[in-house]
Amino acid sequence: MTDKPATSYDAVIVGTGIGGSTFAWALAKRGLNVAVVERGDFFKPVVKNFAPMHVNLFGNLSVIGGQTKAFGAAMYRLRENDFKAVDMEAGVSPAWPISYADLEPHYGEAEKLFKVHGSSANDATEPPRSSPWPHDPVPHQGPVVELVQRVTEKAGVPVSFIPRAIDYDPQNGGKCVLCQRCDAYYCPRDAKMDAEIAVLRPAIETGRVTVLTKTECVRVLTTPDGKKVTGVQLKKDGQEFPILTGMVGLGGGLRETPLILWRSRTGQHPMGLANKSGALGRHWASHTQGWVLPIKLGVQSKGFHQKTFAINSFYEQGVIQAAGNIEPIGLSRRFRYFAAFALKHSFQVFVMSEALPSKDTGFILADDGAKLLSTPKKNKKTFAKLRSQAAKVFRRAGYWTFVPPMETNFHNVGTARMGSDPADSVVNGHCKAHDVDGLFVVDSSVLPTSGALNSGLTIAAVALRAAASAQPA
Repeated sequence: MTDKPATSYDAVIVGTGIGGSTFAWALAKRGLNVAVVERGDFFKPVVKNFAPMHVNLFGNLSVIGGQTKAFGAAMYRLRENDFKAVDMEAGVSPAWPISYADLEPHYGEAEKLFKVHGSSANDATEPPRSSPWPHDPVPHQGPVVELVQRVTEKAGVPVSFIPRAIDYDPQNGGKCVLCQRCDAYYCPRDAKMDAEIAVLRPAIETGRVTVLTKTECVRVLTTPDGKKVTGVQLKKDGQEFPILTGMVGLGGGLRETPLILWRSRTGQHPMGLANKSGALGRHWASHTQGWVLPIKLGVQSKGFHQKTFAINSFYEQGVIQAAGNIEPIGLSRRFRYFAAFALKHSFQVFVMSEALPSKDTGFILADDGAKLLSTPKKNKKTFAKLRSQAAKVFRRAGYWTFVPPMETNFHNVGTARMGSDPADSVVNGHCKAHDVDGLFVVDSSVLPTSGALNSGLTIAAVALRAAASAQPA
């Protein structure tokens, strides 16, 4: 059900990305009545002939499902060492307050929810599992078959499958047809198991979830002593109104979640809710991401699905991972034609390594928005070595390579991070605020570090773990 708010609910969740939608599903399955607040609306653009539509992931994608409407559906478990303190070039990647073993059963549950197709073959970094993969891996397609064989045999490097959250089942009516586009594209077939399709729609089907679209959370309300959540103040069509609840889950993301907590400050919480530590908005971590393009003339002339292969043999440096074919949209005319030529005659592969958090990475919070303080600390030499290593692998496999000099921050995490010490974190290992009962943060902002792999499955697993421990008022 949607847009029929009551005056009170067992829980109110703000944001419909992976964390918020998964948290809503888990609470509804426990029998709680839940309101889900989204400042955007359902994303249903008009498309022709099921053609995927490019969506700017770096823009403000305020829609049901958030950025997952255009994600590449790679759903990895972090590795065991990612939860431990690790010395790196730019500093120390801090330890989490939980271990891989604490999260492992929730990873398995999340893989089932998101219909993850995968395999542990050819990947020595795969962590232990207590449950099998829900579905077999997506098979390599077209020219990828040859690439994988050449990398394996000529370069001597094992190639693994990318775990994918897609509705791929050609024998039983699966919606995915393995088209050429995936990363940064909206799928009009609803074949990607994004946050809306995988968990929010099933949550709505329980009859216990109300979705409030085009609605903004102004602030979280608390008791006069500031110790307990009592509700949220919402705004729609210029009108504000409260909804009462004893449990609030914030899933607004890297900037919006800290801003909501900042706007919710009171005399008892002058720096914002859950911010006695001063960590809110800080400790931003991410991936440093760049490209390596193995050249094969005309390889993209006939569309095929290339996002099936990855190389994790250099995990201490980072990962090498195939992308979906991406058009050069948004580039200036000066570079667009060259980029279009390069993309037509190459496989699109990206490299990704960890960028570290610190007290100074993140944002200064203010009533008029979050102002950049400093970006995550790049492991520059490590990333350069990884990119060079990737190029060498493909050259040994017999491909010329083009290495664009560009790099970006990607898979951003950490601005409301979890920790065991209330003095330097916002929430505990169950995503509950240290100093406000009934307040949870369930999005990417709670992850202390990024590891070197895509964060979607970890966000879902963390939200499931939080929901399992959350007690309604």
